[in-house]
Amino acid sequence: MSLPFFTTVQFERYIIIMRRVFIAAALAASATVAGAVDLGTTGVTLNTDVVATHMVDAETTTMTVEPELGYAFGMANFTMGTMLNIWDNDNKVTFDDEFDHLPVVDFGVTYGLTDSVELEATTSYDLEAEERGEIKLMTTFSF
Repeated sequence: MSLPFFTTVQFERYIIIMRRVFIAAALAASATVAGAVDLGTTGVTLNTDVVATHMVDAETTTMTVEPELGYAFGMANFTMGTMLNIWDNDNKVTFDDEFDHLPVVDFGVTYGLTDSVELEATTSYDLEAEERGEIKLMTTFSF
């Protein structure tokens, strides 16, 4: 069986890629129990996102894991996290390659001024280059 807009070779590659995406989604779904963990009543949380992306036209598949440590203090929520590549069939990056260099750590704080106004500040720090990223200040009005 093949689709009319795929050649046989493209269809076979599509099936292989979709199996990988399905396996990644199944792993992510099985990890949801440990994905968002409140660490006691201290306000500390551990959130992890696993994102699998397949681009049909570019014929690339990527998968990343994004662990994030959070801390709630009053009205402010502090976060610290990073992004790790697990799979990238375009650049042949695997999870083992992530330990060959130091990560970029993202920092943020969100403060709910009112129910409809939120202030947010974010930045990052590249441990490899020993440089701070751009500081970004945002205000969100929700109505």
